[in-house]
Order: sequence, then structure tokens, then C-alpha cells
Amino acid sequence: MGLGLREIRCSGEPLVDSENGEELMRVQPGVGIALADLPCESPGTLYITNKQIIWVNDVDRSKGYAVDFLSISLHAISRDPDTYPLHC
Repeated sequence: MGLGLREIRCSGEPLVDSENGEELMRVQPGVGIALADLPCESPGTLYITNKQIIWVNDVDRSKGYAVDFLSISLHAISRDPDTYPLHC
């Protein structure tokens, strides 16, 4: 796993720490995730808060990943099948 990325267990929806100012900003269903050289996970739901990005697997709703962030920006879109077999 990458620096700061952590595997999480949840009960379908991620915990948002509203007592400490965390707010849910966006929910995006149907998001695939690929980590390093591991196979692509089945589609899941991406939750973006003002403090972290959380992805929860749609098949196994107890499985997910989270990473804290300071800011988010879109870097690039890849259509190169030599880099990854699917557009991402």
C-alpha cells in the first residue's frame, strides 16, 4: 500500500468524524480502484470528505481504503494500454 493509504473495515458506509469538523462533500458510485500491481477491485463507492478520500467495495461493503489529504487535484487520464489495461 502507498504512503498514507490504509485498509479500513466499515459497516457499509464510512465513519465521518463530524465532531471534529469532518464533512461529507461528495459521493461517487461505480468507481473502480487499482492499487500498485494488484488486480482491479470490483466497483465501489468513493466518498470525499473535507479531510479524506474513502473507497468502499460495493460487493463486500465491509472492505475499503482511506487516505487523508490536504488538497485534491486531477493529475492525468491514461488511455495507454501498456500502462494499465483499462482507461483510468
